[in-house]
Amino acid sequence: MTGDAELQIHEVRCATATEVTVVVRCLRGPARLGAHFSLVRDTRAPIDLTVTGIVRYNRPDHAVDPGHSALVTLRGTGAQELRPAIGETGREVMVVVQGDNPAES
Repeated sequence: MTGDAELQIHEVRCATATEVTVVVRCLRGPARLGAHFSLVRDTRAPIDLTVTGIVRYNRPDHAVDPGHSALVTLRGTGAQELRPAIGETGREVMVVVQGDNPAES
């Protein structure tokens, strides 16, 4: 099931071939450590990224709740899909990724 968590990417801070750190706003969730994101909402571009770190208020956290922002580190493939694009109106369009949280134990 895709859609139990959604993050809006505001800024890509640092990216390598297998890891990306981004400033996000949680739209649906919460999004927890271990959440797996598999789709970019509007473009339907496939990605394979897992949350490996969340920092809120300069402290590590286990989740980011809807309406809140955080610095999130994702590991996997598809980081190039997270950069905001310029839309038809010439304005920047924010990327939204959809995914699922890990099963609760």
